[in-house]
Amino acid sequence: MRAWLSIGIAAVAAVSMQAQTSRQSSEQPRFDVASIKINKANDGIVFSQSQKGRYVISGLTLAALIRSAYQVQEFQIVGGPDWMNGERFDIEATYTEAPAGERARTDLMLRTLLVERFNLVVHNETRERPVYALVLARPDRRFGPQLEKSAADCATRKGSDACGSSVGPGFIQSRGRTMAQFAESLSMLTNTGSSLNRLIVDRTNLDGSYDLTLRFTPENIPPGNVPGLPPVDPNGPSIFTALQEQLGLKLDSQRAPVNVLVVDRAERPTAN
Repeated sequence: MRAWLSIGIAAVAAVSMQAQTSRQSSEQPRFDVASIKINKANDGIVFSQSQKGRYVISGLTLAALIRSAYQVQEFQIVGGPDWMNGERFDIEATYTEAPAGERARTDLMLRTLLVERFNLVVHNETRERPVYALVLARPDRRFGPQLEKSAADCATRKGSDACGSSVGPGFIQSRGRTMAQFAESLSMLTNTGSSLNRLIVDRTNLDGSYDLTLRFTPENIPPGNVPGLPPVDPNGPSIFTALQEQLGLKLDSQRAPVNVLVVDRAERPTAN
């Protein structure tokens, strides 16, 4: 997989971030064996996979590793050395698979690895940061042509087979999702070629669930097409224009309290 990683839709504003220290790492799940090497290829290819007791990462910066381990976005990480965003690393690790039905704990294992090998120390704070408020764009509060009230009942699963969201470079499609959930999807675009790089909060005052399709041209178009998603139109509108024209919504620049992960210390990894 090239520079685009699969990401799950998560409630960015409510992410729980736990401080990690070397003392605490002894109490956390850990990989059985792990190797860390400096990535010297500099080919722009990023790869991440975890399956069958094997965890492999290639071409990720420490900042990207932190985002993966703590399930946070770029705008939620504060501090750290300059090299944290530039130098890239390859990781190969093995682990004992979780029992059937139990979710793999690789995020926690990665946190322990970052503590032990990068001497990473972080803590959680709430700081006032720039955000985008998702609001209705038109004075008459009319929707755009690609936004409508949903007939799906996702709470009781009646007609809800397709409830959910798909997010990719230049594309968001949601069915049976609230405006708050759509705002969460927009916040995830920091990882898919958009420079929004802010928490997006729902201030539309719209109740209920909605169906929508949003197509736009991201600032950084990925090489090739993302499997399962429509190709990016290089001549399409920006996300700001698309929101207004297609959905009747807009992003209003404001400030609000945001959960952030402060990097107190990080060092280049110890030898294998």
